[in-house]
This record gives sequence, C-alpha cells and structure tokens, in this order.
Amino acid sequence: MVQNDDKSGSDTEMPLTPPAVEFQNLAKGIDEGSYKLIGWAADTTGRRLIDEICQIAAYTPDSQFSQYIMPFGDIRLLYRRRHNIRIMSVGKYRMLKDLRTNKFVNTKSEVTTLAKFIEWLEENRGEATDGIILVYHEVHKTIPAMLLESMRRHGLDERFAKVVKGFANSYGLSASKCANTTKTFTLRVMSKVLLNKENNLSSAVARAQASYNVAMHLGQSERNDLDAKGSGDAKINNELLINMIRPFTNPISAEEDEIKQFKVLLDRQNTFKPVFGALMKGTPPERQHASHLRRMLAENCVDFEICKSAYEKSTRDGLNNILITQVQNLKDEEKEELLEILDCYFDPEKKAVQPKPKFFQNHKNRRYRTKSGSKDKNANRIEGKSHEGKKSSDEENTSSAAEGDEKHDKSEKVDKKIKIKVEDEESCPMPEGVSVPKATITA
Repeated sequence: MVQNDDKSGSDTEMPLTPPAVEFQNLAKGIDEGSYKLIGWAADTTGRRLIDEICQIAAYTPDSQFSQYIMPFGDIRLLYRRRHNIRIMSVGKYRMLKDLRTNKFVNTKSEVTTLAKFIEWLEENRGEATDGIILVYHEVHKTIPAMLLESMRRHGLDERFAKVVKGFANSYGLSASKCANTTKTFTLRVMSKVLLNKENNLSSAVARAQASYNVAMHLGQSERNDLDAKGSGDAKINNELLINMIRPFTNPISAEEDEIKQFKVLLDRQNTFKPVFGALMKGTPPERQHASHLRRMLAENCVDFEICKSAYEKSTRDGLNNILITQVQNLKDEEKEELLEILDCYFDPEKKAVQPKPKFFQNHKNRRYRTKSGSKDKNANRIEGKSHEGKKSSDEENTSSAAEGDEKHDKSEKVDKKIKIKVEDEESCPMPEGVSVPKATITA
C-alpha cells in the first residue's frame, strides 16, 4: 500500500496494483524426517475417478522410469489431443499409438506396470529412511487419487505406502513463491519463467522432469550458497529444501480420506440423476451448468430424498426454504433456476425443464438455403417458360398443320425408297436349291 500523491489533497491510500489473491494451501503437511524428492506424472483417459492411467513416468537426475499401459476403455477426445496418443484397432488386437512419432508403443498391463513402478521406487529410495515424496504439477489434482485407486484395485496399496510418504503439488509451491511475479502458475508458464525452457509437455516424461526441475529451482531461491552445478542427491536431501516442500505435501492417509469423502459426494450427487437427466443430454454448456447446480446441492449435504420430503410437506415453499437455509453459496439467479427445475420435476401438472434444441447453423441452414434457392430458380424458369409459351401459342397452332403435311410427305418418300430397295434385293439371282421367303413391309 502506498499513498496516492494527488494534487486535490486527498489523503486516502490507493494501491497501484490490485491485491493478489492469497493462495490457500490445502495440503495437510508431513513431519520432519529423511525424505527424497522424485518428480512424476501420468497420462490418463480422463479426469474422473473411474478413468484409467495410460502412462506412468518418474524422473530423478540419476534414473528415469516410463511405461505405457493399455487401458480397457477408450481415451476421451480431449485427452487424446492433450497427450497425443490414441488407441488403434488392428484386426482383433488393440494397440496404443504415439501421434508425435506416428509409431506404436510398447504397452503392458496395469498390474505389471504398477509392480515395476514400486520396484523402481524401492531401488531409488537411497538413504531416505522416512520415504519418498512424489512431486507433480497440476491445477486440479486428479492423478494421486487415480494412482491410489489403481494400487488398491490390485492389492498394492500397502506396499506402495511403505515406500511413498505423500504427494507434493508443485503448483501450490509455485503459487506461494511466485505470487508477486506471475499471475498463472501452470507447468508451461513455470518452465518458461523459471527454467527458460519451452518444451512439449504433452508426454508424462516431459512433465515429470519439468515438475522436478521447478521444485529444485524454487529450492535454490531459498538458499544463496546452494551448489548450482548439476542437480544430484545433494540437492534432493538438502534439509532446507525438504522443509520448504513439507508443508505442501499431502500424506497418503489424507489422500485416502479425501477419496472416501469424494465417493460419498458422488453418491449424493447421483441421486439427482432423474431430475437433471434431460439437461445432461443437452449441449456442452448446458451439461456443464447442470452439473454445477447438482454438485452445489451435493456439497451442501442436500440429496434427492431431502428435496422430495420438503416438497411433500410444503410444495414450492419447502424447496425454497432448503435452498435459502442450506445452499447459501449459490447466486440469486442460480437459486431461482434450481428452484424452477426442482418444482417442475416434483409437480405432476408442470412439464419438466428440457434443454434447448440443438441448432447447427453451419450445416442445416446452408443446405436449406441451397434447396430453397434452387426451388425459387426453378419456379422462375417455369414461370418464364409459361409466359413464353402463351406468347408463342398462336404461332405454333398456325404452323402445326404445315409441319404435319411435311412429315407425311417425308414418310411416304421413305416408304417408297424402302419398297424399291426390297424389290431390287428380291430380283437378284440366287443359287439353285436355295429358297428365300419374300419380305413383306408394312407402312
């Protein structure tokens, strides 16, 4: 805050720049101990908890790990473009293709890849007696929960918890350390600003290395006499660097608790499927807005049965009372819209709210315009021909008789010529013993 030197004499203090939004660290943190930092990343088929991992990559200056996984489901279009990979069906086999190199990659099953990943972590643990901290960089953290769910599905969660202490998101670390210099803290921006590199971050291998290097660079800023030659275990085991990352590390136990809470939230949210079923079939903006409204109800511990019982007691007023008292983080417009959706669903005399009809402007209208234009042109042509036909009708009537006479004379001449020709053919001498029937020609 600085004082504004205004000639009008006002003594109010005005900020030269808008105040920065304070970053809120949601990680639980871990206790002091001997840890080792390893950068890691994963390519997935989507961002949901039921989606699968396509690639796991980890990076240290001494060793790297990378392995592709063949998922059971298909990769969503957004993540197919983001990671530049897609599934190709060759006969009865499914193969994973890297669109950057246009080559098929070597894939393994999920359980085999996870077991090898744990083995690699155990080999590279070094002297870290308390475990490994996996460093990743994501705006919306999803891959820790997906990795833990995959480990639990194959019975490898206990073995994994013995090696890994927790997950550290370098996005939160960057947001707290670089809040005064940059506005966005994505991995691409941090790599360009801190590391002066513009690499292609579509692969998990590149993101794992970039996440590790960003954390190392932020650790160097904490100590001036830190050795800047190379990036070996001396930096990783540095006590000051570990103390800097510990508050931003979420232990595995805390991640598992968040997964349990998230599953409860999903179950509560899925109770509103019959209410928002039609809206979820609309356009992408309508689906996103309906999903937001449904999620706001679930986050405030409101499910379908609560809304149903409130409507049975006092109809629309009961629904309005629940939205006012329990769902307080909604805007006024959203509350009115949500009240209308719930009221129209529970009231049998009203029609449920339906999505807007899809309108393809660049496809159907163009076809309709061309068809209508062609019809108009044909209509004009027919009208022009009709007018011309009316004008020349008298002339055609006067000349029809003469044309008929000329055609009759020509036909008679042709018949005569044909008859003469046939007669000449019959008068030709024929060899003995051959009899030819006489040809008869009828006009």
